Amino acid sequence: MATTATPDSAPPPTAPNTAGSGLRGLPAQWLRRHPELAAQLRGFAIVAVICTVISMVIFAFLRPVTGTQWANAISLILCSLLNTELNRRISFGISGRHLWWRDQRRGLWVMVLALAMTSGSLWVLHQVVPGASITLELIVIVLGNVASAVTRFLLLRFWIFRRARHGNSSVAVP
Repeated sequence: MATTATPDSAPPPTAPNTAGSGLRGLPAQWLRRHPELAAQLRGFAIVAVICTVISMVIFAFLRPVTGTQWANAISLILCSLLNTELNRRISFGISGRHLWWRDQRRGLWVMVLALAMTSGSLWVLHQVVPGASITLELIVIVLGNVASAVTRFLLLRFWIFRRARHGNSSVAVP
């Protein structure tokens, strides 16, 4: 009996790589097609972790002295300045001092959103659990910050640092 395969025949086709395909693979595929956005999101996540940790330490330190709401407000204001500066450099690649004051002012306006969300969350917590522990307060603040993070990123990307999207980090866009 003779075989039908020829020595010059091509190898059998391999199955396509389906790792990461389907619904779960869509975000990864989309981010691969948009590397600038992927880098901005990566930088934003790094800055968010750094600032959240610092904010929680400041809150925990100030809370016994100033009370819950003041400790929250002071920690958010201080970390907002750091957050805006780190996002300028890490997330959006802006290193010059041009428009620094404007960026910081706008960053403080964005912080007002986070302050409203975390202060409101703390108020609700203390209505529901009047003797809430500092651990529970910190959890509520972190959840409030996570909830405002999407809006913060969008405001940073499309309002404060929109000039970076156009490849020009030193010229103001009206």
